[in-house]
Amino acid sequence: MVKIHTEFADVTADIVFDVLHDPDYRKVWDSHMLASEEIGILNVNNDVGYYAMSCPPPLKPRDFVLQRSWLDTGPQGEQMLLSRSVPHKNYPPKKGYVRAMSYITGFVLRTNENSKTGCILKYVAHCDPQGTLPPWLVNKVTHTLGPRMVKDLKKAALGYPGWKLTQPHLRKPWRFPEEIRCPRISIDDCLDTVTVPLALPPAATVSSPKSAPSQQQSPSTPQPPAQRKLPQLKTQTNGRVLPILHKKAQSTPSSPVVEEAKFPKRDDLKELLEEKRKDEKKKQKDAKEPKGKDGKEGLKSSKELEKEAKAAAKESKKLSKAAAKEAAAAESALAKKEKKEKGLTKRRSLLNLKF
Repeated sequence: MVKIHTEFADVTADIVFDVLHDPDYRKVWDSHMLASEEIGILNVNNDVGYYAMSCPPPLKPRDFVLQRSWLDTGPQGEQMLLSRSVPHKNYPPKKGYVRAMSYITGFVLRTNENSKTGCILKYVAHCDPQGTLPPWLVNKVTHTLGPRMVKDLKKAALGYPGWKLTQPHLRKPWRFPEEIRCPRISIDDCLDTVTVPLALPPAATVSSPKSAPSQQQSPSTPQPPAQRKLPQLKTQTNGRVLPILHKKAQSTPSSPVVEEAKFPKRDDLKELLEEKRKDEKKKQKDAKEPKGKDGKEGLKSSKELEKEAKAAAKESKKLSKAAAKEAAAAESALAKKEKKEKGLTKRRSLLNLKF
């Protein structure tokens, strides 16, 4: 969403209001416009139009179907012009254009109290260009297009009175409704209508009592298979949905049949308790025997592990000592070699001296 607040010191609010409305003059000053059509009017202060604009490459051009609403509250009040996107049955999306969405685009004009020839302009726009555009690109374009449009609007307002005098007619239907020449359209043309098919219930056939004996007399005639009736749903006040039961199901008694409880005797209970105690004793014995064996094996294994750890520590110490000895011997050998080489170089240097 973009919001702009600016002041025009040398342009009146009436002229800016006329520049925003005049479709013929927009072709002169709007450099981004590719096409513009007046579809029709809804009433004196509302119309619907088509607008197509160019975008910087490599973006495709965008088009809109907009409903405009305007109101002029008088010389000391405000002049407002609002628009938003609406669908129209005669203007579907076209090839080569991306149908964009304008949530709101509004202009509010007020006369500047300090200067009689100036005005205050407030502009708000919230659009969705549609397509597969990254958000950073959309934000960058909107930040540049909004201020540029305001600058172009000021230049156009300065040259509008002279341009209007050169035209063959001085019509202003947005101010004088008797000059409107656009056709009247219905708001139903600007609504998304979706037809939903309604499923009607099949007609119920009622068999008369007279026809019943005739059917019994002729059993050989083939009869269609009886369709299974689905339970109907009934909404209750508590929000739950419960099926309506069949008549036969309603005739059945709702109270369940309770059988007499059979309690075991004392002798049977004693036998059961003794069997349970015997089973528990057996389980305890079986659990104790493997535990002892496992404990001994665990002790043995722990002792053996300690011995193995000690032996490994001794071997590591021996290896470390041997490695240290080897490193010391290698260092001493290198030092001896260096001393020998230094002595030789000194002798050679002495022999090379010339007295």
